[in-house]
Amino acid sequence: MRFILLLLMGYFLFAGKVVSANQQQSILLGDSTTQRSLNDAVFFFDYDNQINTAEDVYRYSEQFVPLDRIEKRPQHALYSKWVRLTFDNRSRNTDWVLSFGFARLPKLAVYQLDEGILRQVHWQDAHASFNQRPIQDPQMYLPLDIKSGKSEFLIEYQTFANAPANLRLHSHAHYLSTSQLSILTNASLAGVVAAILLIVIVNLAFNRNTTNVFYALWTLLFLLIVIDMAGFSFQYFWPNHGFFSGQFSIALMATVPIFHLLFVRGFLQLKHYHPTLNSVYIAATWLYIGLVPTALYLESVYYNLLASTFVIPLFVYTCIWSFRQRGPGMRTFTYSLINHLVFLNLLTIVGASYGNLIDVFDITSFIKVGYLIEVLLFTVALALQHKSLQGQLVRHLEQQVNALNRTVDSERQVVNEQVNQLKAKEEQLFTDLSHELRTPLTVMKIQVESLQYNIVENVEDSYAKLMAKIDELHKFIDQLMLVTGDKEVANILKKEEVKVAHFMNETFQTCMTYVDPKKARLEIINRLDPHFTMQFDRRSIGNAILEVVKNALKYGGDGVDIKMSALVNERNLVLRIEDSGMPLSYDAHRQLFQPLFREEASRSSLSGGKGMGLAVCKKIIECHGGKIDSHNSLLGGLCIEIILPTAEVDLALA
Repeated sequence: MRFILLLLMGYFLFAGKVVSANQQQSILLGDSTTQRSLNDAVFFFDYDNQINTAEDVYRYSEQFVPLDRIEKRPQHALYSKWVRLTFDNRSRNTDWVLSFGFARLPKLAVYQLDEGILRQVHWQDAHASFNQRPIQDPQMYLPLDIKSGKSEFLIEYQTFANAPANLRLHSHAHYLSTSQLSILTNASLAGVVAAILLIVIVNLAFNRNTTNVFYALWTLLFLLIVIDMAGFSFQYFWPNHGFFSGQFSIALMATVPIFHLLFVRGFLQLKHYHPTLNSVYIAATWLYIGLVPTALYLESVYYNLLASTFVIPLFVYTCIWSFRQRGPGMRTFTYSLINHLVFLNLLTIVGASYGNLIDVFDITSFIKVGYLIEVLLFTVALALQHKSLQGQLVRHLEQQVNALNRTVDSERQVVNEQVNQLKAKEEQLFTDLSHELRTPLTVMKIQVESLQYNIVENVEDSYAKLMAKIDELHKFIDQLMLVTGDKEVANILKKEEVKVAHFMNETFQTCMTYVDPKKARLEIINRLDPHFTMQFDRRSIGNAILEVVKNALKYGGDGVDIKMSALVNERNLVLRIEDSGMPLSYDAHRQLFQPLFREEASRSSLSGGKGMGLAVCKKIIECHGGKIDSHNSLLGGLCIEIILPTAEVDLALA
């Protein structure tokens, strides 16, 4: 009996709850009410376009439920959201303002129930101009005349990407303060982003590379998004073109992921350090590029948001991989990518826009704050990665300021000194070459004169010495040919079948003899198949690797970390030698393998080099049909990459 009573009580309680849920309580407005959230009203999401006119609402009145009871689902096309508002105005104020939390709405219609008849108060669509707004404000505000006592309104609205709107009711005074604060906040935010963009452009002027170009374009798009979401673009740029304003917003949201992916790919140097992940990023980029005209044609970013959902696992893996890297700025970059993943992909796109899983009413604030945090962290990461280049920039600016204080005579003196130093270096080079040639020639002349005047005791011994000097002279000439353009250099190489894994271990042991454990650390990553073989000159390739390691020890500074690695990529053997020293500028990378190049003359003069080592290495590698390249390492310094073809190359056709 008790069980039956409990069931009956539960039934009546549940039925009462359903009735109370469908019967909306009046929204009380008093003299102390300045603003009121309307998201606790009853809603109906018309996913299937069931309501054609406002009168059709009565047939679906039982389906109007509180917002938290609506079954959310993704929708390709824009759909109408209906909200029924019942006010009980007990204040003396009848002048109220309705806000939605957006600068524009694709569709908005407001009806008031007046003596049992629905009377249209306001209507606009995507083609409406800014001047058609009842309140000329960057954000979307709508005046409501709420008479004393009870009154009922019916509102139909659509939002871009079907994002949840933040419906709020304001008194006139509260609207003015809210509007002014919104304009000030958005203008300040746009100013901060513009300042960051200026810093990025200045950095781009001194560090011209594709990564900085993509970052500058991405920051510019973010600035335009802030301006567009604030409503400034629609109000000031094209107030009479409402449809174009909507297309402009769609183009921004569809384009910004492209440059974001390109920047992430360039910053992490995935082309060199993770070719598989690099290919995935290229495919994702082309996917977003193809979706841009689709979004403009369909007037919807639904598929772009869907693609951003599929990109989430890619970003998660990228965060894990980048967090494990030891390069400068990598941790900060990882945090920025995590911020993008949480704020934009999960909360904004999946949670509020595409997936409609959660009701983020301040979605525009989420987007702007998320992008702002991300761009700040990205900027810090770039600053950490390019700290040495920025130091060079500061020194360059200081030199320019000091140069303005010099007189014309002092500048001319500096130029003359530089010319004299260059001439001195050239003379020293020719002197060294002359000495190297003159010494064996002098010995040969003495031997010939001794034979001519028959003053030698052992003729065969003199001939043997003469032939030894001739061989020595031939070897020296062969070495000089390494830095010329003569294709016959390949003939002096002695190619043989080499087990590459064993060769790399032997070369590593040779390099270790030059390493002082107190000043440097050298490690090798050799995952090659022990049976993998290639044909090359063991001695010349080993000397090239040793020359690169010596340069890293010489210019990397105390405590330098050097890592040697070998891998087989497609049809090439890739040998990398990277260090944690100082990175090079863009111009330095272009000239690094030219004869006699030195990025800093003082550095080379102190260490004793003539700037010929890497030029010789380049010639050796090219004679094997390969190539040598350089870029900045994730360790923080320089990375030299030697690529040798695993298949035999016909050098006569090279």
